[in-house]
Parts: sequence; structure tokens; C-alpha cells
Amino acid sequence: MNKNKILTSAALIALAALSGAVSRADASAFKDVPAASPYYAYIDELVALGVVDGIAPGVFSPESTLTRGQFAKLAAEAFRLKDPGGSLPFKDLAGHWAAPYVRAAYKAGFVNGTSATAFSPNKPVKREEAAAMVWRYAKKVGLKPTEAPAVSDKPDAWAAEAVGAVIARGWHGVDAAQSAGAWTYRPQAAMNRQEAAALIDLAMMDIPGSLAKAGLIDPLDDWKQLHNRSNVYVAVNSPDYFGGDGKRAARSTTAAGNVVYHTGYDMTSFQTSSYYFTGIAMEKNRYFASADGKTYKEVAAASYPVGASKGGWQQYAEESFALPAKTRYLKVELRGAAKAWSPQLAKVLINRATATVSAKTSRAADGLKVELSTRSQGAAIYYRLNGASPYQPYTGPIRLTDYAVLDAYAVKKGKEASPVRSYKLNGRADFKVDAFGQVAAANFPEKVKSEQELKDDASADAAYYGGLQAPAGLDKYGGLAGSASKYGLKGTGYFAIRQAGGRTVMTTPTGDVFFSLGMNGLHADETYTKVAGREEQYEWLPLYDGAYKPAFVPSDSGSFSFYMANKYRKTGKFPTDAAFYAEAVERLRKWGFNSAGGYSPEQYGKANGFPYVRMLPLDMDWAKLDGISIFDIFAPGAEMKIDQAFAKAVAPNKNDPLLIGYFMGNEYDFHKFYDVVPKLKGSAAIKARLVKMLQDKYQKIDSFNASWGTSFKTFAELRDAALPVSTSASWKDMDQFFRFYLDTFYGTVSRVYRKYDPHHLLLGDRWITTSFHNAKFRDVLAEVEGKYSDAISINYYSYKIETDLLNDVHAKSGKPVLISEFGYGTAEQGLAPLLPNSAANQFERGMRYRNYVEGVASLGYVVGAHWFNYVDQAATGRYWQGIGDWAEHYNTGILNVADRPYKPFLNGVMQTNDEIYKVLLGERAKFYYAFI
Repeated sequence: MNKNKILTSAALIALAALSGAVSRADASAFKDVPAASPYYAYIDELVALGVVDGIAPGVFSPESTLTRGQFAKLAAEAFRLKDPGGSLPFKDLAGHWAAPYVRAAYKAGFVNGTSATAFSPNKPVKREEAAAMVWRYAKKVGLKPTEAPAVSDKPDAWAAEAVGAVIARGWHGVDAAQSAGAWTYRPQAAMNRQEAAALIDLAMMDIPGSLAKAGLIDPLDDWKQLHNRSNVYVAVNSPDYFGGDGKRAARSTTAAGNVVYHTGYDMTSFQTSSYYFTGIAMEKNRYFASADGKTYKEVAAASYPVGASKGGWQQYAEESFALPAKTRYLKVELRGAAKAWSPQLAKVLINRATATVSAKTSRAADGLKVELSTRSQGAAIYYRLNGASPYQPYTGPIRLTDYAVLDAYAVKKGKEASPVRSYKLNGRADFKVDAFGQVAAANFPEKVKSEQELKDDASADAAYYGGLQAPAGLDKYGGLAGSASKYGLKGTGYFAIRQAGGRTVMTTPTGDVFFSLGMNGLHADETYTKVAGREEQYEWLPLYDGAYKPAFVPSDSGSFSFYMANKYRKTGKFPTDAAFYAEAVERLRKWGFNSAGGYSPEQYGKANGFPYVRMLPLDMDWAKLDGISIFDIFAPGAEMKIDQAFAKAVAPNKNDPLLIGYFMGNEYDFHKFYDVVPKLKGSAAIKARLVKMLQDKYQKIDSFNASWGTSFKTFAELRDAALPVSTSASWKDMDQFFRFYLDTFYGTVSRVYRKYDPHHLLLGDRWITTSFHNAKFRDVLAEVEGKYSDAISINYYSYKIETDLLNDVHAKSGKPVLISEFGYGTAEQGLAPLLPNSAANQFERGMRYRNYVEGVASLGYVVGAHWFNYVDQAATGRYWQGIGDWAEHYNTGILNVADRPYKPFLNGVMQTNDEIYKVLLGERAKFYYAFI
């Protein structure tokens, strides 16, 4: 039966596209072996195995004839024959370079001379001679003749069986062809180099002991196949978590462990199966190759998840098909500082694996075109869609018009089948978000269209950021150098509130005037979005357990950050939280910012020498209320619990000079106080305290009913009742209770805070704009909080600066104001704009920044303005807000999802930031851009 293994040109083109710059040569290095050549796969395999090479750099000369000596060498190396030494009967081999190879083949019994005393090593080898040499050896190692096919161009009688066997077993390329039931082989013609490559490569697949058959499969049930090992043992527990594998190699301690293999033949590839526990930090195995077992070189291995995780354990296939030439030793190093029992090595294949399947996609009008390929030339590929059985043979590009999960594997004769690799693919044309997390329908000049553009950004970033200079004339904290002596200010060792030139200002620890140009959110949290349940809306999503796992929320396979994925595409690695923060600080300084605002990782400010703020630990479940975000200061033991929390969180930082101060919370719902608190159940301490106040005041229930317009029989009924605030008396009572609540809350927090930190500023609680705009709340908040805080902080989003309202807060509180959040956005890139219609483009956004920051700085009592936020929110909303239009998806950032800075906006930002102290101290008029 003919088993001809001719690959299609299309498949060869796809496979050739995988070739890269590797330490071992491959067929793509030869200019005269095009990827479309029907002999490409055979030449590629033999070059990779080190059996053949070019005749000159970049030249294979595929149609040049081979001599008998050259073919003997080719066969001897392919079948791993050793020169036994001794004499030969062929006089013409004396001193000939081919003598050792002919001797090895002659002693193995599969080559003859052209006469009793001559081998004729320089004579072209005929095709029937080559077939006979190979078939003689095949029979010697156990292969049996098959039914002879009909051959139209008869070989010599002595070669007839060999030619028939070569044709029947498919050990040929297109140089043998069938027509009208008979084969043509051209037996007397000279064999050329590409024809010989096909014969040898295909024969190796069937002939035991040949180079293609060399290799090992180690299930690691024991150590019998190892050359050496260190810090490993055979783990036998919980086989169900490891695909039923009852024995794996695991480490005895958290130190690195390794297993070493040594072979008597060249290693050209390896593939391993390892299991990693997903609940801890993953450190991938490392691989090292050596020719002599002394000097090792690390080898890069591709890594892919296989199947679904079970019990927290995820299988990974790791492979390399480009080991350095003459590799005879392979060291597999297991690493992981978190736990000794992860990872676990389950299987090692050397020279016996089929490479996993890669998928290349391109989008067209009729859907998504998917091309599958494998580095194992000549391997058959099988695939399925959405778990459908059975797998289908891959014959050409697949067209998808809907969202699908594609599973694929490859298998090559004589090799182990590859692990199944899975891809999430979206063939729909109506996706909302493209592969880079950008809004698909939005068109803008900065839109990323390829991964190469992101890679190119790395060098573009270096040039851009390298060309920026931080503002001059600043002290190490970002304050105005020399201003302490100019205004007679002495440093306290910490940030402080002082008077300078008739203005209320903040000062640095050394006494210099400081205006906090802050940036909120120095992290990527707002770039994560919920993708589970709406996968069809995204052009591309990776598998959770693959290379992009760090771009998912930990332990949440349904929430993904395109921003983090783009950082990986751009730089080749995922930034840690510490690295992310450090990079942000370096950029921010050059843009003229001098501090980290709220909701930034607090532990990195000191390490980066960057002034920062903290949040007091008041987000306590026991103090939360239904329907309103305020702190129930009347909860039992509240002050004691606050004291305990502050002792742990506040006291350790009391001597940090880079810490500006603490916020007491963020956007409390004080504007809901009159509506929600009276309707709470009596189980809420704040409601019980309200009832007590009312009972103490009115004494008799009839008096209360008359004032509140109610008909309760006892005060006890008030505890669980929804009290209506509708009469003048009820409003006055709620005014009294609101003031009492604020005084108790701010007073308690301030008292306990000062106990553990007498140095740093208490920066207020970041009022929501709604409360700020309502005089009923604004007045009492300012009056009460002003008694306890060092500054009043407001999250103030506005088209213009409402000077009268800010003046009112400052006057009633007697304290400076810190703008703890503000921002503007545009709809240019498809995101929702902060404050709709405030800016048509990034230039106007920059003008809004200038108007706002210089406007507040010129007031004489505002000590800082903190922009919200560092990176844009995800196009489909922040993940913790779920799926829906209510999930914030604003253009908040100074960077977009591709980590590209909004340069027109930042040009305006830098103009203001560079001269902020001139504006603050009245040395120049505030900037103003007139919006029409």
C-alpha cells in the first residue's frame, strides 16, 4: 500500500512561516529551497537533525547529484552507524574522506562495491543504487517486503525488490509518480540532493534505530533514564489532579531541583509535561543544554496550558525544537519559591515529540481566517470546534463567523502526538472591542493595529520619555526650592500647613512651599473588565491558563486587562505592582507631577522617594449600613476597634517624611443621610442612637408624634419603623442628629489618629461633588470637619471653578482645600467622556486641565489638585461593577489602553505643572482658555 507523504505547498508555506533565527539551522536558511518546494519538509528535518547541510552559506543546491560516497555518509549518519575500523576491500577508498562512512555501511551489510576492489566513491549514485542501499539495511533490522507495485521503467534485477519496496512504503518525494496504474522511478538516473533527502527522511521514520527514531520517553516513574538528579523525589499523591499520573518528579525543598538527561546521540528537541498549582506564584521550569555535560546554556522553551485545571493544578506543555547543535545533555530545572511541591514534572520527551499547533488568524469580510501549523514538518494536524467530536483533519484555512473554542493537535509518524492546544477565536464581525482592548468602532490616529506596532512603541517610548525633563528649581520632594528661606518657613520634618505671603500653603518636610500635583490610581485595577458571559463582544481573548494569565484578575478567569496584555506584547513581560508604580513615578516626574494621590499602592511611595497619601483603615464591615455609604460610628465598641486598626496600620508609618497624610474615607453618602438613616432598622446602631436622641428630647411619644406627624404608640416602635422626615420639626431634629453624627465621627477618628500619628496631616474624607454642591450639607460638613481635619478634601468634577462655593468651604472650616479628584475626558477613542462635552479633543482636555489647576492654585488656600486617573478605564467597564452601561468606562487616563500617552493633553499639563509655583505665589496670572 502506498503511503506517500507529500505535503501540499500551502501547508509548507504555513509551516515555513514558523521558522525563526535559531541556533540550529533549518531549511529556511537556504535561498534555493523555497517554502513551496515539495522537498522542503524533508530537507528541513535532515538539516535539523544534523544529517545534511548546505554546500555553502545559504545554498543547498537541491538538484545537484550525489556521489556514492556522499550517499553512504548520508545513510550511515541517518541510521546511526559507527565506524568499526579495520580494512576495506576497496582500494579507491585509501585516504578518501568517505572511507569511515563506507566502512560503517559496508560492515553493516548494506553497501557493495562497483567491483570486488572498487567502490567508486566519486561516481554519481544511481537512484536504484540508493534505494538498494536503504532497503538492504531496512531488511537487516527486520522490515519485510510488501507486495511489489507495477513499475514501468524497470530497474536492474538486483535492485527490483528495493525499488518496489521504496515505492510501496512511500519513501520518496514527487520524483516517483504513478500513471495508468504503473509507477515511474527513473532507476538508472542519478539521484540529486533533494531526492536523497526525501528517501532518507521518510525511511528513517520506519527503520528502527535510525536517527529519527533516536530519543527517549521518560514518564518519570523512577530515575532509570536519568543521568543525574538533585533535590527531587517521586511524588505519588492525588493522581486525579494530574490526569491520572501516579508518579511525578517534585522537589524536596523550595531550592531549585533538577533532572539531567544524557544521550549518545544529538538531541534536537524536547517536550515536557508539567503541572503547576494555580493558587501560588508560578515560576516556569528552566532548561539548559550542553554538549559535554560541563558547560550549559539556557534554552528558551515555549509554554502552553493543556486542558482544564483540576483541584487547582494546571498542566503545561513546554517545548523547544531548536536545541543547539551537538546537544548531548539536557537539564530540566524545577523552580518555585512559594512551595516545594509545585511544579511537578510528569513526562519528558527527547527527539520524540510532535510540536504543538499554532494558530494564525486574519480577518476578512467573510469572517475570521484561521491557519494552523506546527514546527514538526510533515506532521498531520487535527482540530475540532466547540468540543465537537471527532477531531477533523486540517486541510486548509478554517473560516469562522462566530465565537468558537478551537482545539488542535499534531502527530508525525514515528513521534508522539502533541498535546492539545486550545484557542478562543471570534469570527463575528460585530465585536465591540478589538484585540488590543480598543473600541472597535472608534477611529483615531493613535489606534494600534498590530502587535508589531506595540513592540515598536518600546523604542518610541524611550525616545519620548528620554526627551522630557522634570521641572527645574524643585527640592527633592517636588516643592519650590529656596522658598523656605524666602518666606521664613522652617521645616518640621513632615508635610505641614503654613502661611506664606498671605496664602495658606502646604510645605515639605524641609519647609519649602509645596503644591500637591497628584495622580490617583497608580495601578492597573481600573483596566480590568468582566469578559465572562459576553466573550463574543471581544475580537480576541486568551485562555486563562496560558501566557496571558497575569493579565487576568487573580483567581478570576472571567476578568481580563487588555492594558496588561498590551504591556506584555510591548515589552515581553508583565510588570509587577512595584515595577508598574516605579515606571509611573518616573513618567509622572517628567510630566511635572509630584505626588501619588488616592487609591495608589501605599507601600511603594517611600521606596520611590515620591510623596504619597494613605487611606485610614476605616473600610470595616461592622460599620457599614444598608443603602448608604457612611461609617456607623455608634456601632458597639467602635472606638476600640478603630484604635486597634490604627495601632496596626497608622503607627508604623508615623515617622515617614514622604507621607503627606491620611484620608478618612471616600465619597461618603452624606447627601442621603436624611432620607436613609431614619428608615433603617433598629439593628443599625446609628438608627438606635437616633431613636434615643428623640426619646431623650421628647420624653413622651405623643409629643414626638405631634412634631413628626406620626402615630406611634411607643418609642420602641421607632426602632424598626421608617421615620418620615416631612415636618419642620423633623427636619430640625435631623439637622441636630446629622451634626451630632459628624462631630462624633470626625472627633473619634481624629482623636485616635493623633494618638498614633502626631506628625502627618489629616486630609479629610474626599467629599462627593453632590454633597459639596448642596449648601445644607456643605455648611455643616465644613464647620464640623474643620474642627478636626488639617484640610478639607473634595472630589470636585466641574466644568468651571465655582469660586464662591470653595470660598464658603474655606471660610466655614478655617482650613485649606485639597482637590482629591478631578478630571476631564473625550469621546475620541470610544470611551465615555468625564463631564460630557467638556472637551472635543485631547488639546481641549489639556486646556481644561490648565484652567482648573491654575484656577484653584490662584485662590490662596487650595494646597493641591489630584487628577483622576493614571490609565483609562476599560472599554467595557471596571470588572467589579459587572456587565452593563453603569460600569464606569471613562477616558480618565493620561495613558490609553495601549500604554500610549495622550501627548496633546500632556503638552498642556506640562505647561501648567512647570509653572505652578508662579501661579500659586502670585508671580503670574492664572491661565485661562475660553471655551465657546
